[in-house]
Amino acid sequence: MKPRRIGITLIELIVVVGIIGILLAITIPAVQSVRETARRTSCQSNLRQLAMGIQNHETAFAAIPSLYNGKFLKQPRHGIDEFHFHSWRTAILPELEQSALFERIDFYLPATDTSNQKAINTSIGVFKCPSTAMSDRLVPEIYAFQNVSPIGNGSGFGPSKVNGTAARSDYEAIVGVQFSPGLHNLDHRAVEFGPWGEPEYDQSNGLSLSYRQAHLRDITDGLSNTILIAERAGRPDWYQRGKLINAFPYTNTTQGAEPHQAAWGISTHFGFLIHGSGQPINASNIHGIYSFHTAGANMALADGSVRFLSDATDANLLNAMITRSSNETFELE
Repeated sequence: MKPRRIGITLIELIVVVGIIGILLAITIPAVQSVRETARRTSCQSNLRQLAMGIQNHETAFAAIPSLYNGKFLKQPRHGIDEFHFHSWRTAILPELEQSALFERIDFYLPATDTSNQKAINTSIGVFKCPSTAMSDRLVPEIYAFQNVSPIGNGSGFGPSKVNGTAARSDYEAIVGVQFSPGLHNLDHRAVEFGPWGEPEYDQSNGLSLSYRQAHLRDITDGLSNTILIAERAGRPDWYQRGKLINAFPYTNTTQGAEPHQAAWGISTHFGFLIHGSGQPINASNIHGIYSFHTAGANMALADGSVRFLSDATDANLLNAMITRSSNETFELE
């Protein structure tokens, strides 16, 4: 009698492998979906904390944080100098339980000064979305402020002198809607503003003449109807509709964003904070609202609530949600 051989046939092995493959095909997307749901929820928690920080700042100082904080350069000053002030995120550090970090920042010097390097390179979790592809990367190049204007009022931005690095942020102030894209970014005649304060520029020479301090009471469209901050993730790399178009340092310097706006501790020129009237969500992270979530992005409203809006959101609805006092009527599902 021949001994009985224990084992499986090739056909049986193929069947088992096929079953395992089917199970993996079913399980992996489900696991990924659960993980992304958790990341999206964490992102919403970040935005909620930031919105509450802004509200608490407004209670303490009777104003929404300025977009441009610092005592090193008075107005009139060049609009381009807005890339060197301390940001609105810096202003709310005490409300985010970061008072020790806030005290280390020298507001009598530009945010980009070497004296502020240690502070602005501090990574802060609440400023970063966990779904962003580059969540732990620093902004690799920060440029020194060079006060070389012949009138002595700034105009000191120059990419020739790299002054260090900075920790990133995936969240940005949404300051208004531009209804005429052909106008220069210093010309606000076609801009309907959001809840933040705005500068006034001299069109003849680009000087920033004044800055209006904003208040929550200015939002006559309703706090629950007005976007305060939203995701603008992945900067300074340039993304469009989920695809990396130009990584920093840019191969084509005429495209992409200015790198300072990716840093949580450095302000951004007002023109970069304006949303285009016909720009969809997740179209580009150079302007507007952009995330690495599936089919939409998170944003915090002025009442402190957080919403996830689809990238198919109607442009007119999005415009209405950004502006503070345009008397639009709409309903959110």
